[in-house]
Amino acid sequence: MKALVYLEAENSIKEASLSAIEFSKNFCKEIYGFIVNSESGNKFVQKLYVLEVDRFIPKIIAKEIQKVIESEKIEYVFFGSTSSAIEVLSYLAGITNAIFFEDVEGYENGYFIKSIYSNKIIGSFKISYDGIKIIGIKPKSYNLAKPMYNSEIIKIKLENIKDDIELIEVKAKETKEIDVTEADIVVSGGRGLGSAENYHSLLKELIKVLNEKTGLKVALGASQAVVDAGWIDHSHQVGQTGKTVSPLLYFAIGISGAIQHLAGMRTSKYIIAINKDSEAPIFKVADYGIVADINIFLPELIEKIKSY
Repeated sequence: MKALVYLEAENSIKEASLSAIEFSKNFCKEIYGFIVNSESGNKFVQKLYVLEVDRFIPKIIAKEIQKVIESEKIEYVFFGSTSSAIEVLSYLAGITNAIFFEDVEGYENGYFIKSIYSNKIIGSFKISYDGIKIIGIKPKSYNLAKPMYNSEIIKIKLENIKDDIELIEVKAKETKEIDVTEADIVVSGGRGLGSAENYHSLLKELIKVLNEKTGLKVALGASQAVVDAGWIDHSHQVGQTGKTVSPLLYFAIGISGAIQHLAGMRTSKYIIAINKDSEAPIFKVADYGIVADINIFLPELIEKIKSY
């Protein structure tokens, strides 16, 4: 039985993809990889397919994955449940008539484990389906694969791709940021911070000292209200219409705790909520709650962390 893992990489392979590789070992001994415009990952799989394209078009990528599935007789496709991977693999599910199951957190006694109903319930699911099974692994929920191979690399090059969508511009981010789904600590801010200036200055200073003192990966998150207000782009949004995160530590600063936001972060190991409203719903899920004026408390917290 063979598994194909859809891999993502920037400078190196993403941790979400490494978790998907490790998870796939529950099912298959032969594990192949498929990646776009990168050779990262060849040390983690037995065979690596590299698609070389000048544009990221999910349906085109999905069609190339379908060809690999057919030629290699793949039964399982695994991926890290990131927004970009879901976009590609949902196309793949449609054209292969596959079962599609995302945000899986574990596998026990033949059952897939995942949170449902906005992370209020942990469910166990058994898949009885003879066709292709596409399984997404929730970031930060499973062990990371270690390098074991020096695999064969098979390159697939596509040129002059035609699509219904016209590409006008590709704008890269100015700074190298840690994705919230891959962070050990997420510092998220909401409308309670009062202004975009407070959001950026206070939270980025807290992120800086946390990174210096812990050596862990710390990322900047946001509530939907902050994104809608234009304080930061959607890639930082945590919640039902944003990204789902499960870090070791989650700071909810000036966030009321609407159900849509809780759906994206309540599986964090520890939650620290800071809000001046003692009745804010966020305190119901927080491990530690602090009722305080953020503009006074945060600078004091930052200085306290610096002193350690």
